[in-house]
Amino acid sequence: MTIADRKFQVSNGYLLDCDQLARVLHHMLEHPNTKKITRQALSEDTGLANRQVEGLVSLGTAMGLVQPGRQTLTDTGTLVAKNDMFLEAKGTLEWCHYVAATSFKNLVWYEIFNSLLVHEPPMLQDQWVLHFRNLWAGQYSNRTMGKGLREEVRLVVDAYTNQNFSRLSLLQQTSDDRLYRRRYSGFEPPILAAMAYDYAERNQTHLFRMRDLSEQPGAPGFVFGVEATGFRQELEALHDVGWVRYETTHGLDQFRLKADLMPLCFLRAYYENSEPVSVETETKEGLF
Repeated sequence: MTIADRKFQVSNGYLLDCDQLARVLHHMLEHPNTKKITRQALSEDTGLANRQVEGLVSLGTAMGLVQPGRQTLTDTGTLVAKNDMFLEAKGTLEWCHYVAATSFKNLVWYEIFNSLLVHEPPMLQDQWVLHFRNLWAGQYSNRTMGKGLREEVRLVVDAYTNQNFSRLSLLQQTSDDRLYRRRYSGFEPPILAAMAYDYAERNQTHLFRMRDLSEQPGAPGFVFGVEATGFRQELEALHDVGWVRYETTHGLDQFRLKADLMPLCFLRAYYENSEPVSVETETKEGLF
C-alpha cells in the first residue's frame, strides 16, 4: 500500500463524540438486514448533518465497527452496538484502539502510535503537525497539509485526552503540555487474545514469538507501548486458561494459537462473560 492508498482524513474535521457515534450505530443495529444504508437515511434518523454523519461513519470504519461503503455494522460492530454502544467499556476501548492504531490505512492515527510516539521525544500538539508536514512535504495539497492535517492530529489528541479513549491513559501530557505515550498494562484477557488471533490472522500464521507481538510496528503490544516482562506475563496467562499454548523452542519463546478459534470468539466471550466457543460450535449454533 502506497501513501496515496492510505486515508489521510478519517475525521472530516469532527471529533470522536461517542454519544453521537452511538446514534449512528443504533440506526445500523436497527436495520440488520439492510445491505447498504444511505447517509441520508442516517442523517434523517439521527438528526445529524450529512457531513457529520459522513465523519462519524468514517471514524466507525477506522475502528472496525462499520463496513466501508455500505454504512452497515461489521460483526464486531454488531457486538459492540448490542453490548457497549457508547464505547465505555475498557475492553471495547482496547479493541478499538488496537484496530485504529494498527490499520496501516489510517495514515495519521497509525503513524502517531507506530512512529512518532515511539521515536520522537515528547512534543506539543503543534509540533506534531509540523513533524508530519515536514515528513510528507510535497505529497499532499497545501489545504490537506494545513487545515486537514491540523484536524487529524486534533482528532487523535482529543480522543485520547478528552474523549473515551482517555480511559486507557495511553496518551499523557507533561506540565508544559508535551505529549507522550504511557506504557500500558492490565489488558482484558479475552481482548488481548482477540488481538493476538487477529494479528496472527493478518500474518497468516498460528505461531509467533512474544517479541513479534511487542516489537513490530502494527502489532498489538507495539501500539500499546507495553513493557516486555509484564506483557509476557499477560500472554502466559492466556496459556494458563488454555487460549494459546506457550512453547520454548531452541531458546525462543513462542505462542501457538488454536486453529478452531478466531478473534470474534474472544470478543463474544468478553461481552458475554463466558468461555470462547470454537468456530465449529458457533457455526452449528448459528452464531456465525
